[in-house]
Amino acid sequence: MSSIKKDLAKNTIWNSVERFSNMGIQLLCTFILARYLTPSDYGIIGMLAVFNAVANSFIDSGFGLSLIREKMVSREDYSTILYFNVVLSMVFYIALYLCSGLIADFYNQPILVDLSKVVFLMLPFQAVGLVQNTILQKELKFKKLCIISISSSIISAIVAIIFAYIYENVWALAIQMVLSQFLRSLFLWISTDFVPILKFSKVSFAKYFAFSKDILISGLIGNIIGNIQSILIGKYYSASDLGFYSQADRIKTIASTSTTGVIQNVTYPTLAKVYNDGGDLKGAYKKVIMITILFVGSVMSLLMGISSDLFGILMGSQWREAGVYFLLLGISGLLFPLHSVNLNILLVKGESKKILYLEISRRCIMLIIVFITIHFNVYLFAAGLSIYSFLLLFLNLSVCGKPIGYGIWSQLRDVSPTLLKQIFVTLLCLVVSNFMEDINIYFRVVVTLLLGCSLLLLLFVRDPYFKMGIKLLPIKRK
Repeated sequence: MSSIKKDLAKNTIWNSVERFSNMGIQLLCTFILARYLTPSDYGIIGMLAVFNAVANSFIDSGFGLSLIREKMVSREDYSTILYFNVVLSMVFYIALYLCSGLIADFYNQPILVDLSKVVFLMLPFQAVGLVQNTILQKELKFKKLCIISISSSIISAIVAIIFAYIYENVWALAIQMVLSQFLRSLFLWISTDFVPILKFSKVSFAKYFAFSKDILISGLIGNIIGNIQSILIGKYYSASDLGFYSQADRIKTIASTSTTGVIQNVTYPTLAKVYNDGGDLKGAYKKVIMITILFVGSVMSLLMGISSDLFGILMGSQWREAGVYFLLLGISGLLFPLHSVNLNILLVKGESKKILYLEISRRCIMLIIVFITIHFNVYLFAAGLSIYSFLLLFLNLSVCGKPIGYGIWSQLRDVSPTLLKQIFVTLLCLVVSNFMEDINIYFRVVVTLLLGCSLLLLLFVRDPYFKMGIKLLPIKRK
């Protein structure tokens, strides 16, 4: 068990460095690009998100998780999955290339005809590197993944900023997306020793597809319905509205989803080891979810408290409205760790069928909320995601926690005090910021952040999970 703990700490550090470095690069690039581009530019590129997401669900098809879960994987297995990914990605690229005119007509944006043909190049570029990425994850080589990810992000960001400075149009965003994926796959091939053999094994494909097929359907449903808000905002509201929404959602994703992903990426293979070795899965899982909720939720609560001012400072005054969207989406960000880490239990247990049924059920809930809120203004429509996330708690926690005896009421009892404290900090920051609305924006943000950080530290400094989280940080101790 001691070696497992060391693996967890080391890999958490490297995975954290990768995610947080990428977050920093993406944020810095976004803040710079926003000075040269308009909310409408970001809205136009956001209209293509659902097509990439759906295609990616088919291309990966859950094979990455299936390969990680398998103890022994042959070169024939890896080669089979690689060929499947690449061929399928080319089929999707050609299909979307031919449909580019229909996509442009649907949104009434002629520029999407040419823009989509370039942006969708991400699909084959990503498919080429999926197996190599899985190999490095399976071997727990998060240091290599960190270097690869940061390098590709930096290079693509620099190129995009230069292009935006010269031309000031949406093509800067397209170039950044495609170049980043191309470089990542190129570096993955350079960094692994895997060389595919010229063989496609139907037996290997059938073996991994048996586990991954439910993950495929689950991911497909999730990506279609998960992006339906962007589709409808782009269709029934303006490109600027979608730009505000997409950037608010992106920052929320970086602060909540990506941060949670650091822990989830590391804990899935680590919890799988605990499960295979007959360890205390419930105890390990409880620690993971409590630490994640505490730190991710605290970051979200601070950002929600200064959202409009933050967007105004970092992206320009024309982006302040995005802060309203961020506040509306914030509840889903606070609750995301609960949903995400819970799914790891079903993955570790190999209960992919339950993941599929759960995905279908919760997406039905989302569809109901979406088609109710679409009849109101865009703000209530955006808030629907947080309403959905709150309602989903009762379904998600009861299903996912049951296999390890950690049900919904036990989880809610554990996490509720932490969440209530974080919501209180958000409300206090909003009140303080509102009282100082006539004061200089920079001074207002600094004062509000200092107050929020001080209160969070006071509330959690004696929390045992806060202390556990601090011990995971790469700090030298005497």
